[in-house]
Amino acid sequence: MRKVTGTVARIISSAGLAGVSALHVVWASGSAWPARDKKRLAEAVIGSHGPMPGVAPTLVVAGGTAGAAFLAAGGGRDGRVQRFGLRALGTVMLMRALLGGGPALAAMGLPPAGGTFRRLDSRFYRPLTALLGFALWLSSRAPKR
Repeated sequence: MRKVTGTVARIISSAGLAGVSALHVVWASGSAWPARDKKRLAEAVIGSHGPMPGVAPTLVVAGGTAGAAFLAAGGGRDGRVQRFGLRALGTVMLMRALLGGGPALAAMGLPPAGGTFRRLDSRFYRPLTALLGFALWLSSRAPKR
């Protein structure tokens, strides 16, 4: 059962993080998807009318989440360092879910969020980060010998 749980957790966490990475690549390319325009995207993603972060920071997030997806999928060595990394990432995700988007925006130097972001945060962002955090922790468990 532990192996199945770990496999499912790795699939969920790696697919979720790869999806986040791909979304940031799309935004770095200049697309407002899935919003109708960049103003609505900014309201949904950074909590205000913009401007959205530039290409370089958006690609940094894309690269970081792609690397995290690689780790979560079992890439690299399956040892203590990898487990520590997965637990650290999982803890960050769980803290983001617990505290909400307000502190995350403040940490990035952004103004307090408007209603669109707060609604999306409570309905989607927080539950998804909680799921990813929990999956990362489950995927970090050492295999039973």
